Amino acid sequence: MQAPRGGSIEAQTPLTGLQLVPFRDVLSNVVQDAHTGLTQLAGRLPGLSDEERKRQLLEYLQTTRQRLQRLHVCAQWAHKAKAVNTCREVLKAAQDHGAAFVHTADELFRLHEELRFSRAPLFDVSTALHISQTGTYRLLPRIIEDELQQPGQRLERPGELDDAARQRRRREALRRVDFLLRSKLLATELPAGMRVQRVRGGQATVAAAGGQYTARLTLVPAPRDDVTLAKYRPAGEPEEAAAAKEEPEVVQPAADADGPSTSAAAAQQPGTAAAAAAPGALAGQQREGPDCWRWQLLSFELLPAAARHDPPPLLPAQRDWLQQHVEQRMWVAADVEQLERLGKESWVTVPELPSAKEQQQQHGRASVGGPSASAVATPSASVAAADKKGKQVVKAEPLERQQGPDQQPPRDAQQQLPAFAARPLAAMHGILCQTAGRLALFSLLLSDARQLEGGSWKGGLKLSRAAAGKGLRLAYWQGMPCTSHAELQCMREGRPYQPEAQTAAAPGAPADAAAQHQQAVTPAVEVVVQEDGSLTVESCPQLRHALSSQAVQLRLPLASAASLSADQLLLEAAAYSAALQLAAVQVALQRSGRLSTAHADLSIASSSSDSGSEAASPAAPQLHVWYGGSVQLSLSVQLRTGRLLLRAGPALLESDQGSDAAALVAAVQQQLDQTQRDALSMPLPPGSSRGMLAARLAADALGRLSMQLSMRQRMEAATAAAAACGLRPAALPQQLLSAFLRQAAALMEPPSANTLTLMLPAFPPPPDMQRWAGQQQQRRQGSAVGSGAIRCFLVLDFGEPAAAAGAAENAAPMAAVQQPGSPSTDVLPCMLLAVCGCTARGTVTRVLQLAELPAHVLTDARAAAADAAAVGTAPATSRKRRASDAAEAAQEQRVAAEAAQEQRVAAEAAGDEAGLGLALASAAAWCRRQASWEALRSQLMMLPVQHAEELLLGRPPRQIIRLPKAPVLAQLEGWAVAKLAVVAGEAPPAGPAPKPAATMQLAGAGEADSSGGGASGGAWRVDLSSAYFAHLPELLRQQGVRLAPSVADAAHIAQHSAGLTLRYSLAAGHSVLTAITDLVRLGMLHLCLTRMAGCMAANPLAGAAKAAKSNGGIKAEGAGVACDVPTNGGLANGQLAPEGAGSPASALAWPLPGCGSVLLQEAGLTHLSLLVSPPPLPDGLQHLEQPPPLRLTVSWDDTLASSSRGSSSGRGDGGSDGGDGPAAGLQRGSSNAEGAPSAPAVAAGSTTGGGGGASCSSGGGSLRHIRCRVVSKPALPEPVLAALAQQLEAGRVDLFLDSLCLAGHAGAAAARQLTPEAQRAAGLLPGALRLLGTTASAAAAAAPAGGAGSSALRLRAQLQQGGRATGLHLAFHAGGYALLQLAPMQHGSAAAAASIWLPPLWDRLAKGVPTFSPVEALPPAAQQPGEPPRPQQHAAQQLRQAWVHHSGLQEALAQVMRAVAATAAEAH
Repeated sequence: MQAPRGGSIEAQTPLTGLQLVPFRDVLSNVVQDAHTGLTQLAGRLPGLSDEERKRQLLEYLQTTRQRLQRLHVCAQWAHKAKAVNTCREVLKAAQDHGAAFVHTADELFRLHEELRFSRAPLFDVSTALHISQTGTYRLLPRIIEDELQQPGQRLERPGELDDAARQRRRREALRRVDFLLRSKLLATELPAGMRVQRVRGGQATVAAAGGQYTARLTLVPAPRDDVTLAKYRPAGEPEEAAAAKEEPEVVQPAADADGPSTSAAAAQQPGTAAAAAAPGALAGQQREGPDCWRWQLLSFELLPAAARHDPPPLLPAQRDWLQQHVEQRMWVAADVEQLERLGKESWVTVPELPSAKEQQQQHGRASVGGPSASAVATPSASVAAADKKGKQVVKAEPLERQQGPDQQPPRDAQQQLPAFAARPLAAMHGILCQTAGRLALFSLLLSDARQLEGGSWKGGLKLSRAAAGKGLRLAYWQGMPCTSHAELQCMREGRPYQPEAQTAAAPGAPADAAAQHQQAVTPAVEVVVQEDGSLTVESCPQLRHALSSQAVQLRLPLASAASLSADQLLLEAAAYSAALQLAAVQVALQRSGRLSTAHADLSIASSSSDSGSEAASPAAPQLHVWYGGSVQLSLSVQLRTGRLLLRAGPALLESDQGSDAAALVAAVQQQLDQTQRDALSMPLPPGSSRGMLAARLAADALGRLSMQLSMRQRMEAATAAAAACGLRPAALPQQLLSAFLRQAAALMEPPSANTLTLMLPAFPPPPDMQRWAGQQQQRRQGSAVGSGAIRCFLVLDFGEPAAAAGAAENAAPMAAVQQPGSPSTDVLPCMLLAVCGCTARGTVTRVLQLAELPAHVLTDARAAAADAAAVGTAPATSRKRRASDAAEAAQEQRVAAEAAQEQRVAAEAAGDEAGLGLALASAAAWCRRQASWEALRSQLMMLPVQHAEELLLGRPPRQIIRLPKAPVLAQLEGWAVAKLAVVAGEAPPAGPAPKPAATMQLAGAGEADSSGGGASGGAWRVDLSSAYFAHLPELLRQQGVRLAPSVADAAHIAQHSAGLTLRYSLAAGHSVLTAITDLVRLGMLHLCLTRMAGCMAANPLAGAAKAAKSNGGIKAEGAGVACDVPTNGGLANGQLAPEGAGSPASALAWPLPGCGSVLLQEAGLTHLSLLVSPPPLPDGLQHLEQPPPLRLTVSWDDTLASSSRGSSSGRGDGGSDGGDGPAAGLQRGSSNAEGAPSAPAVAAGSTTGGGGGASCSSGGGSLRHIRCRVVSKPALPEPVLAALAQQLEAGRVDLFLDSLCLAGHAGAAAARQLTPEAQRAAGLLPGALRLLGTTASAAAAAAPAGGAGSSALRLRAQLQQGGRATGLHLAFHAGGYALLQLAPMQHGSAAAAASIWLPPLWDRLAKGVPTFSPVEALPPAAQQPGEPPRPQQHAAQQLRQAWVHHSGLQEALAQVMRAVAATAAEAH
């Protein structure tokens, strides 16, 4: 069976459509669907991904499985098909029956609707006939007309008035009632404290001015006079006396007196004469006007502000009882008022009021649940009874029943009755006000206080009866000392405290007064109910404002729900008590002298009553301790417990010492708690109290903490000011400082524990000093050599807090007479400068010096601090005291004096930070200069240089160091003096030549160093007083040398009329060794310059014709002018001209016939430039182009400044290794160098000996790092340049010039082929070519500098690649020729291979290079018979030699390299 698709069976067809299908059809459909789905799935799967195939296959299997399961269920169900068919028929029958029932119901409903329109009403035919016959309806009861009809009125019949007329009559009636209410109110004297809120809708709403109650009143007809007289007529009084009548004063429309009274109190009692009188007779006796109406209380509400109080002040039963009681009293008062109007006031007797003692007892027994009838005096007693209708009726008993005739005193006509007895409104007002006051006190305030006693005020609040017995006493801060205003005044005035009990006690009872004096005063407030129902609050002791001393009156109004809170009242009283307590602490702080750098300010917020915010809790007063313009500490009182609370200021917590300050505050908080407990048990000093003792103890703890924090804040401010000055805190090892103090214990006191160590900017260790120290340590075989590095620290000693407190306390009297605007001058700590030695990495190793800053530095620092403090004395209006405008004159003067004193202290504290910053800036500037000076001294002490320190007095003093006299500079000085004397036409001075003076000192404030850092960057200078350098341009003109412009390495050197000034900076890494090296470099370069110029000028081969013939003229590169006819030594040729095009070139030349010439082009402070012209071309090669002149630059460099040189370096033999060789030659040459430049002839002829190198110290090797450097363009081979530099270092200027003429251009040609690029082009691998130097043998290499071994005319190299190896030797000769030698190796396979590739190479060179001329080998020596062959003979046979001109040298070397790099196959 297949279920229908699209929903359930019940939702598709009724039971009538239910049919059975064969099971085979269902099975066939399921199988066909499964087969069709599988076929379609098989067709889709190949085109899908693996995951998609799995997913669709899983969906197909799940769907097919569910269908098969349903088919299985249908197969099991098919066995019950017959029973199902039977059930189907039964259901069909039930469905038919149900449809019939529904149809029947519908027909019945339709019939019911049709019958409703066919019915007829049952008319009142008899009444209709009665009305149609008589015209009216007379069958109503007679009593209705009797009750409603009034004289002169006719009752409206039903239907006569519409709704609008009825509403109009109602409004008119209400208007008349409102008129009567206003008339009654105008005619009635309202009791004091009652006010009318509104009259509306026949009701008058009145309320108490103090918020005790609100009541709604209306008017009811008053009983007739005869009824009232009959009710209160005394026994024996004639009855006609009650018949007297008076004319009404105001005639107002009134209701008929015959009608029944709507007031329950006006109902007539049965049996009286008034009740028996006829209505007509009584109508004539009733008065008209306001007196014919009485007040009736409709409802009231006590304490409207507490209407939402839970539980309510009055329960419903209590409210009903109280309303009945008030109505009874008002009715009795109205009777008395009526009797008084009728002249029967003698009938009224008022009982005596209870005495004060009885009132106190009654007040103690009073309860809100049932106020006694005697709470308000009444004219008579009253009883309440209920009639049969349940209305309350009040019956006034006659007075004779209350007291006998004998007890009735005669009443005077002039005597007036009390208001509460004769005025209904006064009676109501008095009862409700008294009840409201007692409810507020005993039901609201007392219950709230009891909750506080066990809640938030637990342990600190005690409830008791007031001293007067009429109220409640709330004593707070139990077990805590409290300060009264009298005690505060004694502390301010500095007089002993005498309590009132002790001063008022008799002389015979001192023990009781002393015992009372020993006890702590507990503050309390008393709440008392007044006669008008208001609550008054009195404080004990009397609270006064802490600043203005005005009495504080606490209020408890009943008109506000927030004010009826015991917690609010206690918090307000506690706030004033806390202000007195904090004021006492403030006075104790000021008198203790612990606020030397801070001041205390008492901040009292306005109370809630003053500010108008009744719901807000009063703010707790705070005592702020100010330091540096911010709150340092804040002391307050926890209002509910009286506990002192200490907090750190926000600025202090946000600072770097916030965590430490919080820990200190927490520790002092515990001390404050302990001091409050100790103040209750400690013995009292004379003239003190518990509160005063607690204030002094708290002030002592607070003062110590403030001084400790002030010390830390001063240190923090000093740290911030130091950071602005470029100083940062650092740790100076305590053990090193202690070790220094043990040695200098007799000279200075050790610093205190409160010190701040600031590290001055450290300069980097000079690299040259480090390298020099390393070389010295190696030379001394491991002995330690100091680095010369130092670190300087600025130590700020703030002293001990106790000493500062004592000084402040001693200075307090002086501060009192100091002017408020005068700044404080002692705002600076003690400043010390610590100089420490350290390693190269900056690790401090020992303390060298610790001394206080000089007096002039401290004077300048204090002056800067005083100026800043004077600027900071502006009025601090934000921290002024709040003084009352109504304070007394004396009090205002005292407050003004204290405010001025605190303003001065605040100004000093505000200017302290600024003053400290300026002082530190002044001190730091001096310390930086001193640190630079100490660094220079330390470096100078490390060097083996003799020097002298001098102090030049002045403002400020200056320190200088005189450097030793350098011999090389002394030679230049003597030569310059002699030259200048000759030029001036004077005789040379006799005696020793003057020596130049070199002084070292720090740069001035406006000077800048070589790095642009100025004096703050460790700038210093060396001033050299030298006649040579002062007249350097003139001397160069005399020698015919052009002055070269300054180069980069001479940017820090300035030439002036007195000599030279060399500027350095420690920040840039310059050291004293750098300055000494520069001086020696300058001296050695210019000594070489003078000698070279002298040699060139005195050269006998420098004739004009011979020079023109041999040189052919030299054109200076870049000069723009050719010197075709040089004249050496001529003044015309040596004149200086501006640089640029057309400027004359130098004519100082060194010609070498057939070998070219050397031209001295220009000279500067640190270098000189030479031009080398090529030799003339040989015959047959005139068609070739001459190479350009060779340019050489000579200088003396510091090898410590740069540890290695480039490829163009002229350093030879190890550079700065500090060994022997060239450096040793420097020392040997210093012995006979003085007279070398004095005479040019001697210099030119001096071919042996030294004379060029010089050292400024007697210690050997101290300046071996100063080496000559020769740079060429085009480049020469490095060994050649090194040999040239060695010749200049040895003083062989002539040999240097000859070597340049011989080897200059040939060496340049060889260098072009020896470059790595040329080697790669020839096929050589890296490392295949190795230069061996310029020496010819090991013996020549060991020869002294300046000999044959250091000749620049030889160049040795070795070529080796694969199986080919040969030695390459070049010897430079005259005419531009070089002797090329190839010496193959004599061992191994290379020797055998040389015979294969060397001969073809030699033939190619002879044929391919035009200037290549082979040299025949010498014949071998004769060999003895039987003698084995000698290696020398074999080597001589293999050696190949040839002469090559420099024009073909490069090609020859290229072919040699290609031959060595070629393979064996290429060779064949």
